[in-house]
Amino acid sequence: MEEDERGKLLIDSLQLDFGKTTVLQCAYMTAYKGKVTGVLGRNGTGKSCLFKCIMGGIRPQNKFIRLNDEERTDYGHIGLRVKYLPQEHFIPRGMTVGRAFELYGVDYNKMIAFAPAYEDYKNMKFKELSGGEQRIAELFLVLNADAEFCILDEPFSNIAPCYDEKIRNLILEQKATKGIIITDHIYEEIIKVADDLYLLRDGYTHQVHSREDLVRLEYIRG
Repeated sequence: MEEDERGKLLIDSLQLDFGKTTVLQCAYMTAYKGKVTGVLGRNGTGKSCLFKCIMGGIRPQNKFIRLNDEERTDYGHIGLRVKYLPQEHFIPRGMTVGRAFELYGVDYNKMIAFAPAYEDYKNMKFKELSGGEQRIAELFLVLNADAEFCILDEPFSNIAPCYDEKIRNLILEQKATKGIIITDHIYEEIIKVADDLYLLRDGYTHQVHSREDLVRLEYIRG
């Protein structure tokens, strides 16, 4: 199947300035359903800002965003069709874990199958879980929600290492039905799951095709 037939999320000509500081300059990216698109970059290069511009949390000076080449894509459409895992916790601390799964329309039994310890957490409030336990539940919700695309900001950070392989497998499983955009400072994890790679540097996005590209762009050493 051709990539354009699978559905895509296109971001182009994205310009973001904070006063005299340019964070993103003509940034572009295309993510496809059925693929994992990785975004690499050093701390402070604008990865989270890029995601927030896509979702509407930050309004850039200029943007071009399209879902599936539709004539009009506004933030209302994006909010319904793209789910987002930010770096910070987003489920209200006073909400029970089970209630969050009901609101997202995700079967809690799937959560238990993924992480058996959560069998005891369903009636607990999020504030009663550890930060890592909250993160696992939020990540699972976003990836299993009914959406065309998922954006994951630092999904491997602040969680127990024993979950790394489970998260990789979950991402690869879910890309069968949606497109996934992902970044993490643990770049090896991104390389393991990504079909396409971009690097943010000096406000620009650079498409990455090989490890040599990452060396040339001074992201890693040779």
